[in-house]
Order: sequence, then C-alpha cells, then structure tokens
Amino acid sequence: MRRNAPLPPKAPSAVFPTGPLRGDLFTHPVKSDPVCGRILGVDPGSLHTGFGFIDIRASGESHVLSGRISPKNPIFAERLRSIFLEIRELIVSYKPAAMALEDVFTRLNPKSALKLAQARGVVILAASLSGVPVHEYAPSQVKNSVCGYGAAEKSQVAYMVKKILKISEDLAPDASDALAAALCHAGRVKLDQIAGSSGPAKKGAGKSFRKMSPEDLLALGYKIADK
Repeated sequence: MRRNAPLPPKAPSAVFPTGPLRGDLFTHPVKSDPVCGRILGVDPGSLHTGFGFIDIRASGESHVLSGRISPKNPIFAERLRSIFLEIRELIVSYKPAAMALEDVFTRLNPKSALKLAQARGVVILAASLSGVPVHEYAPSQVKNSVCGYGAAEKSQVAYMVKKILKISEDLAPDASDALAAALCHAGRVKLDQIAGSSGPAKKGAGKSFRKMSPEDLLALGYKIADK
C-alpha cells in the first residue's frame, strides 16, 4: 500500500470511533486550531482503491493521510479480502467519523461495473462493521463541490484537491479522487450546519460551498481574497 504519511502505532482491533458528536462528525478538542471532525474518502476499485483522510478544522480542511491499496493477488476474491482488511485497519488506526465515496459510475461495461460494485461492497462493509456512517455522492456533486463545475476534468479535480489541502507532493489519481469525495462531504456538513442555524427555511441547503455568497463563505471559515 502506498501512503503519503506514516501510520501511527496500530490500535487494538476493538477500538472504534468515540467522542462527542457535532452533526455526524466527532469533535476532537485542540487548543490552537480545533478539529471538528475527520472524514475518510474512498475511491474503490478491484485493482487500486484510493483513500484519503482529511480533518475539518476551524481554519479549513487539512490533509492527514492519503494513498492507494493495490492488492497483488491475482485471485479476485483475495483482492477483495485485502481491500476489506486494509480499509478496516485504516479505520481502526485513524478513527474517522464518516466515510465518503462516489456513487457507481453507470457508463461502465457490465463486467467492470460488477467488479467495482463488489469492491465498493467490501469498503462499505468495513465502515459499517466499524460503526462509521457512509455517505455517497454523484460524481458531478463531488466535482462541483471541489471545482465549482460538475463536469470538471480529473486533472482539474486533482489540481483543486492539492490546492485546497496544500499538498505539494504528487498524488495517485485514486487518492486524489478519494480526497475529493472527503472534501465534498466536508462541504455538505458545513452547509448543513449553516442550514440548521438559520431556522426553518434551511437557508444555504443544497448549495455548492464553492459557489456561495461571500457572506456564506465567510460563515464557513473561508477567507475572501481582495480583488
């Protein structure tokens, strides 16, 4: 498995996410820049499964860890087993409060779609057994939340992911897509918090957080650059 950061000491397998909730995210108190929650994004695949952890902080999102799982076993069932075990280990070690991933891309040929669905299944199972809620988004939603454009190219998504998270090193395409899914959910959580605080009208609900008014962006903690 390729990682963009070292693993912490392995936690006992019985340890799962705990802590006070804010929406569907866990709050971890830090004096200087509080972490409001940790999200695991996953881009499933039978050959390569990308993953990425981000923290939502008071100052914005920050990159924790990303990489890809590339099982070497030629037997398909064993590759699924490896993906499940690796994702489960990452969940236990890094304790995300939520998992985000894209919906199945329906334009794939039937054989590829079936393999992708099976890989997604073991990823979702790993989260479910660990008590981590799973949130799924259409590819256009993920692109819109990161780039402000639902038909953005993969290269545009990768560029924005690195810019938003201040990542200087190269990312595997799978890891970049996984981080994009995590950022999409982070934006949704922030919008839901604004909607919940604005009364019955749910002002701001459903907007792309990169297409909002300056007032909403400031409320989300983003700085508005001077023209």
